[in-house]
Amino acid sequence: MKKKIIATITMLCLLTVLYNYLRLPDYHITNSISFSSADTRDTELTVIVYKCWEIDGLIKDIENEHNKINGTPTTLEINLYYPTYYLHNNSKPFRTVTIEYNKKE
Repeated sequence: MKKKIIATITMLCLLTVLYNYLRLPDYHITNSISFSSADTRDTELTVIVYKCWEIDGLIKDIENEHNKINGTPTTLEINLYYPTYYLHNNSKPFRTVTIEYNKKE
């Protein structure tokens, strides 16, 4: 009887953890900084990544969402952080991607 109760509680805990993990977003854009001059606009994004598989597709999704909302900049720099490392001061991103777009001539 005691083993069944422990097994049931363990299963409920595991299901709760799985449910909460599945509800997490893939990423969260926490900060966006844009630097503009007469003919350029450079943008830097700080992104917390919760689900780290298919990272190249995730970067493409972040790029598309940013460009859809804010327009296409001259340079887009995306800094990716793990959730726990972002909380520490002066932590470095686990990956930085810089995307150059065609400059106006």
